[in-house]
Amino acid sequence: MNFSLDRAFHRLFPAQAMRARHLANRHALVMIDPSEIVLRDVIGEGSFGRVWSASWQSSEVAVKEFVLAQAAFAGGAMHRRDIIEEIVGEAGIMAYLRHPKILQLYGCSLTAQAIWIVSELCSHGSLRSVLDDASLELGLETRLRMAIDVAEGMLYLHTRDHPIVHRDLKSHNLFVAEVRGRMHVRIGDWGSARAVAMSPDFSRTMTHGVGTTCWLAPELIKDAKGSERIDVYAFGIVLWELATREEVYGDLSAAQIISRVANEGLRPEPPQNCPWGDLMEACWAEDPVDRPGFDVIFSELNRIHEELTGDVLESAPL
Repeated sequence: MNFSLDRAFHRLFPAQAMRARHLANRHALVMIDPSEIVLRDVIGEGSFGRVWSASWQSSEVAVKEFVLAQAAFAGGAMHRRDIIEEIVGEAGIMAYLRHPKILQLYGCSLTAQAIWIVSELCSHGSLRSVLDDASLELGLETRLRMAIDVAEGMLYLHTRDHPIVHRDLKSHNLFVAEVRGRMHVRIGDWGSARAVAMSPDFSRTMTHGVGTTCWLAPELIKDAKGSERIDVYAFGIVLWELATREEVYGDLSAAQIISRVANEGLRPEPPQNCPWGDLMEACWAEDPVDRPGFDVIFSELNRIHEELTGDVLESAPL
């Protein structure tokens, strides 16, 4: 690369993007020379582009590639600039966060064709892919520990001085690593959903494979806005996925889901004898005020874990 990566990023990523996200220091986001990154295999694809396994400075990493020429980036120069600012701005949030349940971001690169977001590589991929893998034995305690991991990470996000709302919490955006023989879940994927939502082709990205639709709280569907309790609603759907390992609303189209969640109170059928069934239903309550916060959720999941196993887990660091 002959151009100045730092100068290119600073041109595309003005300081107000960081200030809008309550991050005073934009230099918290590391700029990586793309020539230092070796892409290996495609491990995921979406409307934004691809996710690669890669190596950087002798370490295995994941590279999320936002391809500038794809439909999600169609439009004029100002529109493209806005999208780039969203992606890199949300990456700035990830770089700022430090928590064992949050996917660690190493930095960003800008090539002539794409933006690369470089993060830790979770060997098992997304939680959704793990749940879909029939060859993996996932006992009740394992799935409960996964739920506790997510609740702990979300509690961290929601209790910052300036609380961070994920906005796109779902099993596809949770990533599973194996540490000392146990699966651990990391929360990731800020920014891509909002960038795609800014796309002229948003209706297609919403309906393709149902996508985010299944996890949308009713107030988001009806009013296009909501508090941090939209994350609680989405977590309730994740709890259902962990309980059943099934695809939520697998027999409905995106349009049907949106209409019935907004107008008929549609929710997944609660599984019988699920230890966290009552908590799950509380999370997807129609009125956001009736949904528990993640402090309550984390405590309740730990209580359930202690009842099932007799083991007391450590409290979440705040």
